[in-house]
Amino acid sequence: MRTAMPVALAVSATAMAFALSGCSSEETPAPPIATPPAASSSAVPSSSAAAPAGDSASAEYTKQGTKLKIGEKAVVPFKSQKNTGAIGVTVTGIDKGVEADLAPLKLGDRAKGMTPYYIQVKVTNETGSDFSYSSLGLMNGLLADGTKGPHVTVIGKFEKCDSGNSGKAFTTKGASYNSCVLALAPAGAEVKGASYSASTYRDLAPETDYGKEAVTWQ
Repeated sequence: MRTAMPVALAVSATAMAFALSGCSSEETPAPPIATPPAASSSAVPSSSAAAPAGDSASAEYTKQGTKLKIGEKAVVPFKSQKNTGAIGVTVTGIDKGVEADLAPLKLGDRAKGMTPYYIQVKVTNETGSDFSYSSLGLMNGLLADGTKGPHVTVIGKFEKCDSGNSGKAFTTKGASYNSCVLALAPAGAEVKGASYSASTYRDLAPETDYGKEAVTWQ
């Protein structure tokens, strides 16, 4: 069993702060705490859970615990306002930054010696549900040994890694937007993968409790 615990960093700033990821724009970010245990474009793996009847009936969900390669897509249940359906989450790449990139975030000694990595993610609307102005659920960087590195969510503008949201037009099947997840690696370590661990919508489809078993890309 892995014993490494992820760390959430929090700062007080006028333009940005750090907290747990929200899964849609309707949610108020939770106070900064340690993140709980923990999901580019190719076909969804065969290890998928059948979708329930309703808005998401046309989707086939990626099961919790599925392991993907960079560039492969996970299809996960999603809800924004009262609209339910599915989104596709594709990790398209992981870019390495330098410690100096973190200066605008004013993390001080909390990030000393850490290297930022920018996880590039493509999000697609898989069911044509109205998910306008929604945000991606909880994602983390994975270190080379498969454990999660320190987790940071940027609320506000960080030029090096813009998490963004879906915008107004994310209402039709096939619509997409790009997002970025900021991950940190301690000195001597590297971010080699990513995980999707949002469990907010686990009741929308069987075997999609990603908080229990994350979908991973490595």
